[in-house]
Amino acid sequence: MVSFDELHEQNHQIAELAKTLSYLFQDREMCDTGVTCELFDRYREKFDAHMSNNKAIYSTLLTNNDNSVRHVVERFIEGEKEIKRLFKKYSDKWCKDGLHIGDHDAFLKETDEMFELVWNRIQAESEQLYPLARGRRDAA
Repeated sequence: MVSFDELHEQNHQIAELAKTLSYLFQDREMCDTGVTCELFDRYREKFDAHMSNNKAIYSTLLTNNDNSVRHVVERFIEGEKEIKRLFKKYSDKWCKDGLHIGDHDAFLKETDEMFELVWNRIQAESEQLYPLARGRRDAA
């Protein structure tokens, strides 16, 4: 299992990339640059890798006899599925072979919503999921 320090670092990197991309995306011309596309691809890759690392935490916590713990984990698993579904829909619309921005205002709105969704997830992991996993690890 990845350490909590590594998970927090991944969350930090994801948030940092989102902030940088949000800034760059404000300028319509920046959306079409190779550098911006590379940064966005990095953001997607880091997000996917991070979600994969959470699976070990889910597995550990699902073996807990406490129904409330299992309920929290199941909620995170369902949330992850929904975020992945929305991210795929977003990527299919805007990111086939690079960024394709026809309607800049719509792109900005949907991008801000996606970044906010991921940010809320990162916060929830740090405030709810990781403390549960730490408590389980410390009790073992």
